[in-house]
Amino acid sequence: MKIKNIFKLGVLGLYGAAYGVATLALTVALDVSPVAAHGERSQEPFLRMRTIQWYDMKWGPETTKVNDIATMTGKFHLAEDWPRAVGKPERAFFNVGSPSPVFVRLSTKLNGEPTFISGPLVIGRDYEFEVRLKARIPGRHHMHAMVNVKDAGPIAGPAAWMNVTGSWDDFTNPIKTLTGETIDTETFNFANGIFWHLLWGALGIFWIGYFVARPMFLPRSRVLLAHGDELLLDPMDKKVGMAVAILTCALVWGGYRYTESTHPYTIPIQAGESKVAPMPIAPNPLAIKVTWANYDVPGRALRVTMDITNNGDSSIGIGEFTTAGVRFVNPLGQEYLDPNYPRELVATGLTLDDESRIEPGETREVNLEAKDALWEVQRLMALLGDPESRFGGLLMTWDEEGNRYVNSIAGAVIPVFTKL
Repeated sequence: MKIKNIFKLGVLGLYGAAYGVATLALTVALDVSPVAAHGERSQEPFLRMRTIQWYDMKWGPETTKVNDIATMTGKFHLAEDWPRAVGKPERAFFNVGSPSPVFVRLSTKLNGEPTFISGPLVIGRDYEFEVRLKARIPGRHHMHAMVNVKDAGPIAGPAAWMNVTGSWDDFTNPIKTLTGETIDTETFNFANGIFWHLLWGALGIFWIGYFVARPMFLPRSRVLLAHGDELLLDPMDKKVGMAVAILTCALVWGGYRYTESTHPYTIPIQAGESKVAPMPIAPNPLAIKVTWANYDVPGRALRVTMDITNNGDSSIGIGEFTTAGVRFVNPLGQEYLDPNYPRELVATGLTLDDESRIEPGETREVNLEAKDALWEVQRLMALLGDPESRFGGLLMTWDEEGNRYVNSIAGAVIPVFTKL
């Protein structure tokens, strides 16, 4: 019997050694790249295409020194075809997505109004934002604009790489308190925070260690089943429990009184909501109705048929279709394309069956094709597996004087495997 047990243990040991050697070999042999960005492509296409539609995004400057200021600006439209499965933006908070606090956010403005708490946003309307950031940690960072929507979660916009140079040790963030004192929030009360962490950690370790030293789960369970809980009620346990309870209450009360006396003037956590009015509705001479749409799976192309009526006094040209931060442009759209927009989010695969401009008073059936591998790279082709197989985006048009008109379009989409 002993020989059999020794044999089993030996086999298990060999398995364990082989597993360890294989793991070490894979670690050395494989070139494992670090994670860069935030997995925004894993968000469902209907969440990225049919909720918040971003445009006019700018990040700058591309390189910032520690302690210098960077900005993120842009606009977003809340799509009329908001998905039924996504919570409405009745309480939303404008945020910034970054890999840890590499920047300190100094201020956020929506339509020119300071915004630091959540509030309602209006579906079908547009908002303009401006965020001021202070560079904190050196590196190359992927920075998103983001809106957190209650019952829907974070909805990330397009991102750009922002570089921070210098030393983290040089970072400071001085502010003036209500009492006129200037403090550096980067290091303020650091020792005090360490003290309280160690104190509560020590108390927790003592509490767990006291009972770990006693018989543990299985012995106590057997005694409980056989004799009830009378044998487990040690008078010393009651005394220790009472002492720890009193000490905990004393620490909480004492810490509260100490904080009140040291910092008598504080601003409470804000529980209200911001009420920012959307941007005024700009005149738009176009009336657009989507009549048909399909997605060519092998061709990686979205094809949309629309009836477009020009009710204005100037001819209109179609130059761009943007969805989920990806901008599909044709030669007209390239004329107005921001050269600093992330190149990995720009596709030149926008084509029309008739490239001529739509004249005033004309109604035309337009067949648009947005074709590029970015549909697959950005995992937008997964819209075919959505519970609502629909697409959404912004159609950008320009008149003869260079005035741009932004049109939100949406419709059902059918997957095809050959060109119809």
